[in-house]
Amino acid sequence: MQWLDEGAVDGGEVALSVATAASELGLEGGAGLLAVMAALGDLEDRGVVSVAWPSGAASGEALVTLSPDLRRDARELFGRP
Repeated sequence: MQWLDEGAVDGGEVALSVATAASELGLEGGAGLLAVMAALGDLEDRGVVSVAWPSGAASGEALVTLSPDLRRDARELFGRP
């Protein structure tokens, strides 16, 4: 949803704070951070997203790029341009 809320950039990039994502999911502490990072890794393994860590993974700030199929599906599902 963040990608859509930020205007659905054509390239599918969205900046993601791992700590914020964990908090919004109700995940606490280091285990929560690791759970979000593991989920990103799983999605990347499936080819749904690609994840870059411009300042290193320890920064907790990821640049996530959604696959074209995921972008199309999100637009269709949520009725956004």
